[in-house]
Amino acid sequence: MDSQPAIYLQQETRTVLPKSTMQNGSSSEVNCKSHQFPVSKNHVSSACPNLVKVSEVDSNNTKQMGPSGVQEEFQPLEVETEQDQNPDQPLKRPDGWEEFEHDTKCGIGGYEPQWLQKLASKKSYVLMYGLIGMFHLIIGSYFVATISTIEKRFKIPSRTSGLITSAVDIAGLFSSFLISYLGNRGHKTRWVASGTLLVGLSCFMRLVPHLIFGPGQDALELTEEYGTSHHTAVGNFSSINEDSQAFVCRSEYEDEEDCSVDSLSSIPSIIFFVSFLIHGIGTCAYYNLGMSYLDDNIRKNKTPILLAIWQCIRMLGPTIGYLYGSYALQKYVAVSVHPTITIDDPRWIGAWWHAWGPFGVMCLILALMFALFPKKLPRAAQRTMAEVAEGKLTNRTTGISFFDFKMVLRRLTKNKVLLFNSFSSVFYMFGLTGYWTFMPKYMETQFRQSASRSSLLTGTVGLICSALGIMASGAVISKFKPRPHYLAGWNVIVEAMDVIGHFSYSFLSCTVDDLHGDMKPDHSWDLIADCNTDCDCGPTLKYSPVCAIDGSNTFYSACHAGCTTLEIVNGTKMYGNCSCIGSEGMGWAVDGACQVDCSTNFTIFLVTLCIMQFLSASGRAGNTIIQFRCVDQDDKSMSIGFTEALLCALAFIPGPIVYGVLLDSACIVWGQTCGETGNCWLYDGQRLGFLLNFTASGFLLGGTLLDIGVWYNVKDLQIYDKEVETGNMKKKKTKKNTREEQERIDQLNEPCEFPLL
Repeated sequence: MDSQPAIYLQQETRTVLPKSTMQNGSSSEVNCKSHQFPVSKNHVSSACPNLVKVSEVDSNNTKQMGPSGVQEEFQPLEVETEQDQNPDQPLKRPDGWEEFEHDTKCGIGGYEPQWLQKLASKKSYVLMYGLIGMFHLIIGSYFVATISTIEKRFKIPSRTSGLITSAVDIAGLFSSFLISYLGNRGHKTRWVASGTLLVGLSCFMRLVPHLIFGPGQDALELTEEYGTSHHTAVGNFSSINEDSQAFVCRSEYEDEEDCSVDSLSSIPSIIFFVSFLIHGIGTCAYYNLGMSYLDDNIRKNKTPILLAIWQCIRMLGPTIGYLYGSYALQKYVAVSVHPTITIDDPRWIGAWWHAWGPFGVMCLILALMFALFPKKLPRAAQRTMAEVAEGKLTNRTTGISFFDFKMVLRRLTKNKVLLFNSFSSVFYMFGLTGYWTFMPKYMETQFRQSASRSSLLTGTVGLICSALGIMASGAVISKFKPRPHYLAGWNVIVEAMDVIGHFSYSFLSCTVDDLHGDMKPDHSWDLIADCNTDCDCGPTLKYSPVCAIDGSNTFYSACHAGCTTLEIVNGTKMYGNCSCIGSEGMGWAVDGACQVDCSTNFTIFLVTLCIMQFLSASGRAGNTIIQFRCVDQDDKSMSIGFTEALLCALAFIPGPIVYGVLLDSACIVWGQTCGETGNCWLYDGQRLGFLLNFTASGFLLGGTLLDIGVWYNVKDLQIYDKEVETGNMKKKKTKKNTREEQERIDQLNEPCEFPLL
């Protein structure tokens, strides 16, 4: 718990020993000259250079005499001031007091109530900063959870959805440096609040495609209220509605596909892309300026645990986002109608739009609350002014100029630790960002999971383990204060384990070749066989899988299975007289894809994923601390912006696009609408696993090699406060100290040598 705030005074200070400690009724006092420095109620500031020790002559005891014949006895000090003796004397405020008061008060636009000032603390800031970060990740993870549904709804290929998600980082690439440079010389928390307002605006924009285009004709056709067919079928049928007959074998059909709405299919993609551009500008201020503000306003030895707490609050975001995504996808996209299919049907389109309105409102509320924080927290401002008064710190922050910007950039590009650390992060994030962007789809394809279940598991397993890893590492670093050499070495170890883990995922899946048909030379799937050539299964026939009654094969549709009759038995669609099933071509098929028991492999995948996420996250706290400490304090915001720009340009922008292209290259059955290729319905599972996991492993290996460079160059980096560094040095040399070294260490640890505030 923080001590009572110091009072900034300019007056004469006199220190005396407590009466209870005086011998023979004598007292000894030391006066110091007038200084401008903050004075705590129970401590003496080290800004007074004369207050090093209090001495008292004791002729009766010479065993503990110092070299000058004076016994040195250190006692707790009390502070008496002239103001204590003359309470009516007005305080003389030092120059700059009004600006100091204004910059350290909570409020906005002249609204600075006294009750609000209690919240001007590092604890309140970490909480609010974590909540905003949590909502940033909620928004991102919710979109990832619903991305496969959005692809089906608007018939968007994965390469396009990858480009949409990269828009956040395209905006970050062009705005990161500018926001970092300008914001570092302004009110950082207000910059962050403005960015959060932009994020809220982007949420409202993502609701627009649903308001304009609605649930879509394909989704409405699978409901009791709107279930009709655009096809005229020929064949033998039971008494069943026309919509169900459309997927059965027929000799000819009329394609009456309505393309008037689908001709506008590019508009939703453009809206999503612009919304993510706006989102990207908002997040730049949050990461670049918010983290710098946090580190500027806390002691260095408190940074690890507070960063861990912030990360834990923030890491709740993906869990909530994926859980909300799972909840929303269980609702049909048109919530007021009754669908005729179940959630396990691959044609199911969930309510992907459900959360964007509430998310936008919450961002607006959080932005207004965050804007109330002061330009600098009071305690940090007091420490800074004390250090300036002592001459230990020079305020080097200059005005805005191109020359200053160029000099800062030159310092950053010559910093070996920063360069190794930044490019290591680029390789690390390239390997994992695109991978996690399509993680729900990966689970759907490799382990036969529904979109809702994939989103649920992605959020609850991997990301909870990540939060635990971050918290554990923060606690360990705060308690044991490991040297930077050990922090960087641990990063090398965990990234090497990441490489091995992702490589092994390539061989862990449930890819069963049960789809009826053959692979073509162009790596597409030939759905037409001798048994269904008489059926006119056109290219626009929508994906509606059926399973042979014996579970041997899955067919793209009842038409491709050659089925000519349809009955409903206990609510289940049964297709009969299927020419591609049975020895005599008279078999039966059941609606839906064949079920595959994948519980064992999927459980192994989840367990190893959790372990890897825990270990990988445990290295992030150390990585962040090294990032902060390897540059000058005035360059901190710019260093974050520098790394962010590199990540955007080399990882966040190309990563999802590259992984989207890899996904599309593994597609074997594409949907077609109005003569144009839409979303992918079926993937080659084995090829998909190799492409994604080998790519991730390769980039993670590159990051591991660069982390070795970080490890080699951080040997002399100071990452904690000086008193902590001195304590570490003392522990390290306990058994090897010479007499001279021990005397030097004892002098360094004498009272009042270090700031006590």
